[in-house]
Order: sequence, then structure tokens, then C-alpha cells
Amino acid sequence: MTSVQFLHKVNRRHVSEWRKVRALIILLSSMFIAGHSIQAQQLIQVKTYDQQLQPMKNIEVSINNKEYISVGAKGEAFIELNDNELPIKIIKIKNDELEPASWNHSKGVLEIVVRKKTYQLAHVVIREPGNKPLANVSITFKGKKSVTSSTNADGRLDLTLPLDEKINSANQFIASGYEIASLKISDGEYVLTASRTKQVPKTSTSSIGPEQNPEYFKDFDFAKLDSIQSLTVFYAVFKDFQLKNLTQEDRERLDKKFNELMLQLQDSLSRNKGAVIGKISDSSFVEDDIKTLLSQATEENLTLQTQRADFDDKIKVINQKLERGLTSLDENARTSLLSDLLALEKLLTENEGRFYKNLSDYREIINSLKEKYFDVRNLESRLSESEARRLEERRIFRQRLIGISGLVITFATLSILLISFSSRLKKQKKALVRANAEVKHINENLENIVLERTRSLAEAHRELDTFLYRASHDLRSPVSSIIGLCNIALHLSEGETKELVKKVANTTEGMDKLLKKLSIISEINQPTNYSGIELAKMVENVQDKFKKTIESLGVEFHVDVPEKLVFYSYPNLVEVIIFNLIENALFYSVMRDPLRARVEFKAATVEGHVEFSVYDNGVGIDDTIEHRLFDMFFKGSIDSKGNGLGLYIVQKSVQALNGSISIKSEPGNFTRFIVRLPLSIVPEKEKSERALA
Repeated sequence: MTSVQFLHKVNRRHVSEWRKVRALIILLSSMFIAGHSIQAQQLIQVKTYDQQLQPMKNIEVSINNKEYISVGAKGEAFIELNDNELPIKIIKIKNDELEPASWNHSKGVLEIVVRKKTYQLAHVVIREPGNKPLANVSITFKGKKSVTSSTNADGRLDLTLPLDEKINSANQFIASGYEIASLKISDGEYVLTASRTKQVPKTSTSSIGPEQNPEYFKDFDFAKLDSIQSLTVFYAVFKDFQLKNLTQEDRERLDKKFNELMLQLQDSLSRNKGAVIGKISDSSFVEDDIKTLLSQATEENLTLQTQRADFDDKIKVINQKLERGLTSLDENARTSLLSDLLALEKLLTENEGRFYKNLSDYREIINSLKEKYFDVRNLESRLSESEARRLEERRIFRQRLIGISGLVITFATLSILLISFSSRLKKQKKALVRANAEVKHINENLENIVLERTRSLAEAHRELDTFLYRASHDLRSPVSSIIGLCNIALHLSEGETKELVKKVANTTEGMDKLLKKLSIISEINQPTNYSGIELAKMVENVQDKFKKTIESLGVEFHVDVPEKLVFYSYPNLVEVIIFNLIENALFYSVMRDPLRARVEFKAATVEGHVEFSVYDNGVGIDDTIEHRLFDMFFKGSIDSKGNGLGLYIVQKSVQALNGSISIKSEPGNFTRFIVRLPLSIVPEKEKSERALA
């Protein structure tokens, strides 16, 4: 008996127990059907996040297979759901490259964490040559990873495959009991054509076991003692055996085998005594029934493992017998043996299908039980909430009734006392005159108040800049120490440890770059060192900083700046603008075609301004994100290794210099950033002195 046959036998033995479980599910359904007949709607706020818990914007989601809704630019939306649609079971993302990683519904807010898909779903259909669908057929796909599933009533199934997996030929599929003839793709589905495997007709000859073959017991060889697996066969072999002729060693082996068979019989009786069918009844508790099922499943699992090992041992014995005696069989015996093997194979295939069908039914029952259990809890919760709402509505109604009664009484009293208030109105008029005088006085001092508030805001802004500068500067000291320690560790470590140190060093260097840019942000509002700038020399210095990057990436870098172009400004801010624009261009220039990456820097004087541009022939800028390029921490590409501060710093620096920046781009072809700064050939100090003169 194979493991599949044994499992099928076990499942068949417990059909009656599982029928009781199904009856229990039906009973639970009938108990709570009244509670689900009246459906109330709830307004739920939907929020989407990425795996870093940042808002995921402009995506469309479907809840419980409803229509897709967009979360918009804020990553939020609202949807109405019936009570019977809670808890939420299914969430889908319209973008095929994304999927929901997890979700949480609490206090009217549904939070969804979205991630990139790491798999693809292949829709497969299998039919016979007459276009008839093949239902309940086990299909195995052999690729980088083998996947097995069964078709539904329409001959369809979905295979979950890795993203890089490709379906190329029919040879990648194996259908149980069928031969795959062809594969074609139609409407996004993989259509397989299969024909039934031909089998050799079964003969009427049946196998004869040892207990029906008297020759098996004649001149029994003690080398075959391990082949006896039951007390029935043991008795048939040794009932007429002359035990007195046995040696002491053979008697000990015989006693050991007898005790082993008796122990197996006792274990079997013990297991049958505690069978599930004897413990589950109309008077037993549901909790005890579930525990009994769990205990029985655990015991059967152990039994399957033991019998599988015994089965493998017996298969070896059969193989040895066939190797010794197959050549002595005549043609009819060979044909009969082959027919029995084919019949056994067919029976195993049928049993395998029934076994998987039983497992599927059991899983469905268990899932239904869990769903009903949680439905009971949800029903209790909803009933409690409904009762609380009803009591709250009654309390509010009483309060409103009391309020309306009070208003009626108040209006009646006001009508009676209206005449007596005339004198008070005169007093209020005088009070208004005084109040107007006070308001006039406040308006006269309003400018001073505004100046004071502006001065306070400026002071707070300076304090924030100082804090940002000091914090980033102080944090760089330990970060620099870590980088130094990593460099030392790289020389002292090897193998996996060295790789870990490299990762720590790379992460620390990224943090150091971020702290540098934060320090630059704090300096933008307080620039110093106003002096003359030789633009060509400054661009050359920046180019030297990227020399290794340009050479390693093979970027074609061109500079077109007049040698005599000199103007007065703040060198630090101008260099920050040029550095970040070139860094951005180098990164995106290699994304489209690394072999022909090109970056250009051009400068000229135009209408009293210094105008310079940075060009790259990269992927360009999509119109949907162009308005966000200068936002803090915004990244234009998921492949970006920066921190989203480069273009933000560029814009703030340009604004601090009273300049402007514009973008020209064609998606998939090029991007050009154009910066215009005031052209000043005389220092500001000299301008002030000339004005005074």
C-alpha cells in the first residue's frame, strides 16, 4: 500500500466525522443568519503607505472586489461598506506591478501597506483536441521552481511564478494521465492541448499474496522473517512448524518477532479505542471536538511517517525479489504482472485525485469554521456597537427635546423683557463707543505689532538654521569616526565579515552625504564671502570631484564656458548649484544608454544675467512628476541612490541669489536645467560707496 492509498483509506474512514463538522457549520450559519439579514453601511477612510510607511499616492485600490477607487495626491480616500463585508478579505491594486503587503482596519480607518510584486500570475487553460476542458487534472510546471496545481470545472488554473520565469514550450508542463500536445497564447492565457495517455488493457489475472500461497510457507527460510507483518501470516507459517528443531538463536529471533507483532496489535487497538468517532457526539462541546480532531490528525501524521518508512523497506524487498526471479517467468506471467502493475498505477492515480479532493474539502471546512467563529465575534461586537448607538441616539434625542423646551421658554421670557432691555441698549451703545476707540488705538499700533512678530519669526528662523547647522555638524563627527573605523576594518577582515563592513561603510557614507546637504541648507539663508567668481575655474574644480565617476561610467563630459566670464556673487552657493546639477545629470545620463551617456555644461551672459545650463541625454522627466522635482526628499526614480535633497538645495540656493531656474525635457531623450543669476561685475560694497558719493 502506497502512502497515497493509505491517506485515502484514512480519509475515507473519517468521512462520518467530517460530516458532523459540516453539520456544525450549517447549524452556526442558521443561528446567525438573522443577524446578517439587516445590513448597515460604514464610512471607511482608506490610507495607502509604502514599506517605509510613507504615503503611497495616486494609486487605485479595490476592496472586496468592488470598483477601483483612487487615493489621489494625498494617499487617502473614503468608501462605504456594508457590515457583512467586514472584516475585509480581499484588497487589489490596479497597477500590476504592485500588491498589498498587509492591511489593518481599526476605528473606521483602513491602512494598506503596498509593495512591489515579487511574482507573476500565469493563467493556464487545458483542453482536449475537441476543445473540451479538462477538469480536476493535476498540472505541474517545471521551470526554475516546480509548481503543481489542479484545474477547476472549466479546465483553468492559476500558477504563481517568479517574475523572471518564462513559459516557452509545452514541454514545461506535465498533466497527470495526459500527454501535452501543444501550447499557444490567447488573450493573455496559456492554452494547452492534451490527449489521454494510452494504457495497456488489464487482464483478469490477480496477484496472490503469501497468505493465499501455500508454497510460501513450505521450508520457510528464517532470512524472510522480517517479511511477516501480521499475526495472521505468523500463525499460518509456524502453526505446523517443528519448533524443537530450532536453534537457540532462531528461537530468540522468533520470540522477538512475535512480541513485535503483539506490540503493533496493542498500539492499533489503543488508537482505535480513542477514535474520533467515539468522542464527537451531540452532547460534546465544540471546543472538545476541535481538540479531538487536532489530536487525531497529529496521531495520523505520525502513523503516516512510520508507514512510509515501512513502505520504502518493503519496496526494496520487492525489487530484490524481482531481480532474482523475473528471468524465470514465462511470457504469460510477465504479461499478467505488467497488467497488474498498470492497474495498480491507474488505481493510485485515481486515489491520488480523491485524496487531494478530500484535503481540499477539509481545508474548505476548516476555513469556513474559522470564518464562522470570527463572524460570531464580529456579530457580538456589532450587536454591542448597535446597542451603544441606540442608547446614544436616545440620549441625544432627550437632550435635544430639553434644549428645544428651554429655547421656547427663553424666547417667551425675552418677549416679556424686551422693553426693559432698551435702557441697557443705550448703555451698550456707550460701551461700543469706548470699544471703537480702543480698536482705533490698536490699529494705530498694529504696524509695531506686526514688526515685532516679524522680528520674532526671523529670530526663530535663525535659531532653526543654527540648530540644523550645529546638529548636522556635530553628527558628522561620529559618522566620520565610523567611516575611519570601517576603512581600518576593511584591511583587517576577510570573507563575509569584509562584505558586512563594506555595507556598513556604504551606509555611513550615505549618512555623511545627507548631513553635508543638511548643513548646506542651513548655510543657504546666511551666505558669506561675497567675491568674484571665475566660472570656468569653478566648473573645472567640480569636474575634478566627479573625475572617478565620469571615468568609471564612461560618460562623455563637455564644458563650454568663456574663460573671461567673471561675476560677483557668493561662491559657496554657486558651487553648490553646479555640483548638484552635474551630480544629477551624471546619474540619469547612464540610465537610458550607458554606452553613449553624455553631459554638457554651457554658460554665457544674456541680458545682464549669467546663464548656464546642464544637459544630459538620459531618460528625461515625465510630465506627471515635473512639478515635484524641487520638493524636499522627492526622488524622481525608484533606482535613485540619493536622498532627494539635491534639486531642493539647488532651488533654494537660486532663490537666495535672486535668480531663476527652469527645465526643458523630453521623456526618453534629454533633460536640460537652465539657471539665470544676476550679473554683477562690481562688488556690492563698491556699489554702496558709489551710491553714497
